[in-house]
Amino acid sequence: MMLGSASGAYSQDQARDSVEDRAQAESGSEWWYVLRGRANMKIGNYRAAIEAYEKAAELNPNNREALKRLGIANERQGLTTRAIESFDRYLAKFNDDPEIAFKQADLLGWERYAYRRSDAIRYYRMGLARQEDLERRHRLARLLAQERSDLDEALVEYRILVDAAPEQEIWRAEYRELLLWDERHLDEAIREFRRLEKKRPGDFEVELRLAELVARKNPRSDEAASRHAALVARRPKDVSLRLAYAELLAREPRRRDLAIAEYRKLLEQAPKPATREALADLLSARDETRAEALAHYEVLLRERPDAADLRLKTARLLGGRREDAEAAIAQYERVVDMDPENAEAHAGLAQAYAWTGDRDKALYHSNRSARYGTTGREVSALREDLLRGREPRLIPIVRGLLQEGGSKVELRGVTLAAAGRADLTPFLTLQLETGFEDYWRSGDNAAAGYLELDTELRLDPTRRVELGLGYHSLSGGSRDVLARVAYTREHERWSWRAGFERKLRFDSFAALVGERIAGERIGAARENRFYARFETTRGRLEGRIEPYVGWVGARDVSDNPFVGMRGRVAWRLFEIGAFHVSPVYSADIHHYRDDFFGVDPVQRDPEPGGYFSPQLFVEQVPGLALGAHWGERHFLELEGGPSLQHVRESGTDTRFEIGGHARFSYVTFLRESIYWTLEARFFTIGDAYTRAEANTSLTFKF
Repeated sequence: MMLGSASGAYSQDQARDSVEDRAQAESGSEWWYVLRGRANMKIGNYRAAIEAYEKAAELNPNNREALKRLGIANERQGLTTRAIESFDRYLAKFNDDPEIAFKQADLLGWERYAYRRSDAIRYYRMGLARQEDLERRHRLARLLAQERSDLDEALVEYRILVDAAPEQEIWRAEYRELLLWDERHLDEAIREFRRLEKKRPGDFEVELRLAELVARKNPRSDEAASRHAALVARRPKDVSLRLAYAELLAREPRRRDLAIAEYRKLLEQAPKPATREALADLLSARDETRAEALAHYEVLLRERPDAADLRLKTARLLGGRREDAEAAIAQYERVVDMDPENAEAHAGLAQAYAWTGDRDKALYHSNRSARYGTTGREVSALREDLLRGREPRLIPIVRGLLQEGGSKVELRGVTLAAAGRADLTPFLTLQLETGFEDYWRSGDNAAAGYLELDTELRLDPTRRVELGLGYHSLSGGSRDVLARVAYTREHERWSWRAGFERKLRFDSFAALVGERIAGERIGAARENRFYARFETTRGRLEGRIEPYVGWVGARDVSDNPFVGMRGRVAWRLFEIGAFHVSPVYSADIHHYRDDFFGVDPVQRDPEPGGYFSPQLFVEQVPGLALGAHWGERHFLELEGGPSLQHVRESGTDTRFEIGGHARFSYVTFLRESIYWTLEARFFTIGDAYTRAEANTSLTFKF
């Protein structure tokens, strides 16, 4: 029927041609140009034929013969691009011509027209709808096979081909390879390779491919094992083949003995570290082969003494017996030297020291294990470093602020907010916080809303970039836009961080919100700070130093640059059970170019700015940090000490002040996915002000 349609169209053309001939078209008419085109095609004058057919098509854009033969004439003249354009116009009007559809698809199949792959596919399908042509169908299948997204359609075409011409081994080979692209077609691929195996018995490559496919489908099946065994028997010196067989056996516990035997042979043939480690891992699972496993681990450790994973495996194997506890301790200690925060190593040491009777060290390492590997405030922070908020969470928040120190710095505040945190991708975390805040002092009040957005991009396990943007509608305009950016790099025992932050100043109501005095707007101070932070942990010693530089801007005063440095050192003095004590020393020194603490615009000395900006401020805080936990649900931290301060403001001599700093933190897990946090902070800044802050939140993890 398809052929009949094509021949019918051709018969109609013949009948029409005879009519046109008998009509003896007048000069310059549509059919006059068609007849000129035919005549020139017969003598091979394709340029003249092109001109004639173009004239005919201009006079009648639906003239089938003119459109068709214009494309053929262009092709014979060597004008391939113009021929393709002509065939496009022809086929857009007449889609019942398989000859031209195939011709057009063949042309578009050239490499130079690769960008029109989809059109070539469409034209092949157009031709095949009218006339079967296995060669053209094969070309269509190959075109579809170029893109993985068209895999299923390509397979449909190949199935038609192999059914129609089962003797065509090239087509069937292409079909088999195509089936391997997607696990969905694994069963069909296996059937094809079983067929090939029957046709080519004894063909090693075919049997190998079939064995691999059977193992992919079910690596624990008897057939997968037996096929690999037969192949290894045929090529016993093939190391890669024996390795694949050994790995296959190792995945099925009931074949563990066979896997061990194969790995032993591999080790004799090609003694590679990876082979030895895989053998040792298998041997370590059974008590009777434990000694052999240890011997292999020791060989590997002599080659790679700094391999913490190997040392952990050795320590884990030694730690399984009380009599080997001392040897296990030696291995775990080496791991801790390389990685002081390795939770598994601390847990292993806790068990080994308990076996030897050293309860103090057992508790110490048990606490270290809890600190670095279990739930809790510090543990939660570590988990967030590793998982970085992989679990979405919702956090309602309440904050309070109380500041005293004279009428100009008196400040009260309360914040009601909610935060949400979630992973957008495995590498990007988003946190959004929004809420209502209200600040007041005697006679003044400012209520506002705020929105803060923070993102964290993890470039790799040791590097991350943090970006934040916020808006607090306290004073209006661009002054309430806040921002932060930071880059962090972590090394084995130390880390560094560089960043910038623009934040609010809470030194006074004027500094935070701004106010009008004597007809002038003052205050609304915003701090802009660049900083670098270096942190290290050396055994019991923890240290941090942070140089910084920046400026503070406020209304109607020039930007006020500052520079400073602060640092902190803590030494874990002792740790008993769930309680630990650390002496702490912190210091801060900074300098402002100008003293803008004034709030009266009439008096220009000091300038009105409302924020504490001494020309010299030196603070030292010796103190103690205490920590305790009850099980895995309650965690408490306290830190504080007296503050010794040297202050020099504009027009005054340096004076000595005594204040204090204190911090309190309590976390309790109401459930595994819900914990409540209460934090409070108290500090005194010279004789400028004393501030107390409190923050409580309830975190729901999903």
